[in-house]
Amino acid sequence: MRWRFWPARRHAPPDDRAELGRWGENLAARELRRRGYELLDRNVRVARGEIDLVARDAGTLVFVEVKTRRSGPFGLAREAVTSTKAVRLTRLGLEYLARHGLQDVDWRIDVVAIDVAPDGGYQVDVIPNAIGD
Repeated sequence: MRWRFWPARRHAPPDDRAELGRWGENLAARELRRRGYELLDRNVRVARGEIDLVARDAGTLVFVEVKTRRSGPFGLAREAVTSTKAVRLTRLGLEYLARHGLQDVDWRIDVVAIDVAPDGGYQVDVIPNAIGD
């Protein structure tokens, strides 16, 4: 994969960690819309946690986990989705489906990984079906 970092002046990321997370979710939402996803909901609370984004892509319901990381010793954003996190995201998705009576719909979990360079440039990587069966 070839990395392309966007210049810092365009949608510059904030320094505060909580604000960086919100910035990342907004950037992810814009990128998903650009790719043709229909955004249905954001920051959906379910009993066991929160789903960052809920969208539809070509008839499939998509639960989206957004990971935003500044480059540094903790690795890339995509590496933050561990097997434990994958199990948790699957449970959140199943809980959402049950709550909305959607047990018979096609669904998947995508990850949007946003890596921010020291100069403020960033890379957005959309990973469809990042967490499989």
